Amino acid sequence: MPKILLVAEKPSVAGKLAQALGDYSVEENYGVTNYILETEKGEIIISPAVGHMYSLEQKGDGWDYPMFDVEWVPAHEKDDSSSYVKKYVNNMKKMAEKADAFINGCDFDIEGSVIGYTSIKFACDGDEENIQRMKFSTLTPSDLRDAFNNLNEFDSGQTEAGITRHVLDWYYGINLSRALINAVKSQNRYKSLSTGRVQGPALKILADREREIQEFEPEDYWEIYLYSKGLEAKHVEGKFWEEEKADKVMEKCSDRDAKVVDVNRRKYKHNPPVPFNLTGLQKSAYRQFNISPKQTQQIAHNLYEQSLISYPRTSSQKLPAKIGYKSILSKLKKQDKYSKLASKVLNKKKITPRNGKKKDEAHPAIHPTGLSPGKGLSKQERKVYDLVVKRFFATFGKPAIRQSLKIKLDIKEEKFDAKGKKTLKKNWYKLYEPYVNTKEINLPDLKKGQKIDVEKLEKEDKETQPPKRYTQSSLVSKLEKKGLGTKATRAQIVDSLYNRKYIKDSSLKVTDLGLAVVESLEENCPEILSPELTREFEEEMDAIRDGKKTRDDVLKKAEKSLREILEKFKNKEDDIGKGLVEAVDEQRRKENELGTCPECEDVLKIIRTKNGRFVGCGGYPDCDNSFPLPREGKIKGLKNECDECGLPRIKVSRKGRKPYYMCIDPDCPTKDDWD
Repeated sequence: MPKILLVAEKPSVAGKLAQALGDYSVEENYGVTNYILETEKGEIIISPAVGHMYSLEQKGDGWDYPMFDVEWVPAHEKDDSSSYVKKYVNNMKKMAEKADAFINGCDFDIEGSVIGYTSIKFACDGDEENIQRMKFSTLTPSDLRDAFNNLNEFDSGQTEAGITRHVLDWYYGINLSRALINAVKSQNRYKSLSTGRVQGPALKILADREREIQEFEPEDYWEIYLYSKGLEAKHVEGKFWEEEKADKVMEKCSDRDAKVVDVNRRKYKHNPPVPFNLTGLQKSAYRQFNISPKQTQQIAHNLYEQSLISYPRTSSQKLPAKIGYKSILSKLKKQDKYSKLASKVLNKKKITPRNGKKKDEAHPAIHPTGLSPGKGLSKQERKVYDLVVKRFFATFGKPAIRQSLKIKLDIKEEKFDAKGKKTLKKNWYKLYEPYVNTKEINLPDLKKGQKIDVEKLEKEDKETQPPKRYTQSSLVSKLEKKGLGTKATRAQIVDSLYNRKYIKDSSLKVTDLGLAVVESLEENCPEILSPELTREFEEEMDAIRDGKKTRDDVLKKAEKSLREILEKFKNKEDDIGKGLVEAVDEQRRKENELGTCPECEDVLKIIRTKNGRFVGCGGYPDCDNSFPLPREGKIKGLKNECDECGLPRIKVSRKGRKPYYMCIDPDCPTKDDWD
């Protein structure tokens, strides 16, 4: 009987696989649990990975660039924070000694293909010829059994594309980041900087918007509104760019009745929403709950691993019939919270979702499995789960019926428009509440020719506004539209921009350092910021997946391009370094400023010495006002002052512990109950 090692992406998934496939025994090595089963295919050994157990590292020593000589190494040998990986690698090596063949049972996407393949290749000495692939979209027992009973051939195209992406990202990320850091070091300074194949174009998008905002010059304009009982109407001119013209209209219309010259009612259908893909879920979770795209992605994956929803990293907006609409709805009906809504959908004569246009060959749109979550979910997990379930219901609903109403008013040939909308039949709205994003603007029932009293005529002074900054959600959507990154990496790109202090705040404001990095790259290697180059490589990786190109072809092209770019960069290293250092110094100065000194009104700032740190006055030595700071933890100034003493407040973050907040005055009454 053949012995087959089945690699699961995580220990929790290994347990689910074992439970789904039948009776099993357990074998432990190095504190890692493996599951042994007898099946018709042979003896199955289910052994868990812990995500990426192998990652790329340069061969040999040295920190110069360009560098293209890389190899796969166990994650624990590269990074101390991954020390826990060692026991999983050793366990898999031991279990592989018994195996004749292998099954990659990791998530069916590019990352899952790479995780499974590198684990089998490097820990198990396996090769493509004896690897089969499981393909599933939920972790329910029935789907796992079906995937096991209908194994696919080794997904060589997807695996090759995934490995190429990792190497390509390493080439760009390591070499360009080293170029930036070395430019700063050329000025005898150090600052950890980074950019990359997708990070660069993403930052450029934000920097372009930031510069638009900085260069924006507002213009004054005026709008005229008419108010009557239950009605607000706006002059059809919209924006008056000359106040004198607006004043003439005000004078002409004052103390006069308005006449209804037209009433236009129109019924229309508001179609149900399409199913969620990952970007759609991230946008909705941000809008509804202010949960960041990265958090949403992690929450959705947690729900997937608990068998509550389908695989979330999908581009699809389609729910194929094979997922079993009635079966899922019947299971949801057993949950008290969703019983009535599920019954409404099940009572429909035809149960068919409204699908969207986007598709994904690997996975359907995100949907619930119907299994009950029980009481183990966090507050945020419950919110996202509820959003997914309600969206699933809504896709089966009938279009809502809405009515738009437009009333035209006339005062001495000056025209005003009042616009309203109301819902006549909720239909799918009932299935999606409270997440329906519509406005009800009711207008009085007026008739053509009717005269109405004008209660108030108002001229509003306004000015044009600069473009809005991106939010995390809108940036992720922008990256998707431009074909930058993948559904799995876009949220991580946003997070890395925060971590490098290139951006700040919830509306993404680019810092001086972020702008300096973009300007350096624009001047010296603009190709790195080009979305076209990044998109071109994405298309080539698709070609690798489809068997039309090879990994070597794409990597050789990338190496040639990078060598040319980095040679130009190196020749200007000193000049680039000067600009970056100025930005680094300015950012550090701002980060160290906490507020105003109560003694002299100069700036209070964090002072660091060999003996520690404290808050001192910028007016020293004329003013020696100072305050102590905690010895441990990262200090960040807050925008608000203490309500009791009026001094600046700070956030103190300590590794492995919750941050705490305090004002800088050790004698503040807010600290009376401190131990």
